[in-house]
Amino acid sequence: MRYVEVLPCPALAPYVRCYWALEASGPQGAPHRVMPDGCLDILVDLSDGVRPRAVGAMRTAAVVSLTYPTSILAVRFRPGGARPFLGLPVQALTDAQVALEDLWPKSAREGWERLAEAGGLRARFALLERLLLERLPARAEDPGVAHAVALIEAARGRVAVRSLEQVMGVGARQVERRFLATVGLSPKVLCRIERLQHALALLQGPRAVEGAELALAAGYYDQAHQVREFRALAGLTPGAYARERAQAEVGFVQSPDAAGA
Repeated sequence: MRYVEVLPCPALAPYVRCYWALEASGPQGAPHRVMPDGCLDILVDLSDGVRPRAVGAMRTAAVVSLTYPTSILAVRFRPGGARPFLGLPVQALTDAQVALEDLWPKSAREGWERLAEAGGLRARFALLERLLLERLPARAEDPGVAHAVALIEAARGRVAVRSLEQVMGVGARQVERRFLATVGLSPKVLCRIERLQHALALLQGPRAVEGAELALAAGYYDQAHQVREFRALAGLTPGAYARERAQAEVGFVQSPDAAGA
């Protein structure tokens, strides 16, 4: 299996976290655990024709089975970054997958069909970036939400949701409504996901942090709180997650080192 990530150009960096590609082959498919990260992806399956689809933000982890051989090219938008390109409230895509042909007119999809013809990953990433630059919005869709998301990410989820009312200058209902339309998640759920992602990074770091030390470092109230959040969002406990990665019975396609890039 080969998993590769490439950073976007500066013009797209406020919207796009990375471009990524996954290529795998073998006698049979394998299960892979996909963790929630607050992002929306557009995936182009090159294994069986070009079938672009938008995959909305996930509220919980999912175990998916890949069929081999597989070849996927994708863009991973930052939380809230996809809304200007898709032109619709992204809440409709949360925990769902929608064919790009249902979201964009034919004229906007024609270039994506050329991705299969581009030779090599470098050429495909370059074409993918050109296609996004053609749809680059003149301005951010909701600067208030973008600023609030940046604060949540910088604090690794340790943000009091009520404080976002002051940041955005609106009441709680408006904060929630604008987050759902732009990110596809409520601010509370995004905070929980960011905290989970921080805990996963600590678990996978050069010095594995575990137990009560992990709970404290990741911003949980205590170890019991951490275990509850892992079960709710990741589908298993921190210890079970660490064992699953170590035993390699289930793959993790979101990290280059885990995928063998």
